[in-house]
Amino acid sequence: MTQRILVADDDPSSLEGLRALLVAWGYEVVTASNGRAALEMVGAVRPAVVITDVVMPLMNGLELLRALRVERPRMPVIVLTAHGGLEVLVIATRQGAYAHLTKPVDIAKLKAVLVGALAETTWETTAP
Repeated sequence: MTQRILVADDDPSSLEGLRALLVAWGYEVVTASNGRAALEMVGAVRPAVVITDVVMPLMNGLELLRALRVERPRMPVIVLTAHGGLEVLVIATRQGAYAHLTKPVDIAKLKAVLVGALAETTWETTAP
C-alpha cells in the first residue's frame, strides 16, 4: 500500500515542488494551501504523515500542529519554515513535532526524517 502524505503550504511553487518530490519517491500526496484546509482533510484522507509550512494564512503550521495533537496525538508532523529561528524550533518541539526543517529543505535530510516518521506510524496510531 502506498503511504499517503498531507502537505500544507500556501506558496504554490513550494507546494508543487514538494508534492512532485514526494510523488517521485513513491508516495501518494494530498495538498492543502493552509492549515485549516489541511486539518479539515485529515479525517477523510488519513495521511500517515503531515508536512506543514509554518507561515500560512487562516491557520499557521504551529496552530495546525497544536490541533493535530488534540485530534491525532501520535500522527507524525514535520514542520518546515523559511523563518527558522530558535523560537519556532522550540515551539514546534514543545508541541510535539516529529521534526523541524528549514527551507530551502535539504532533500537528503527530508527523506531521512520522512522514512523515520513513516516507520513509526500506522493507520491505528493516526486514528482519533
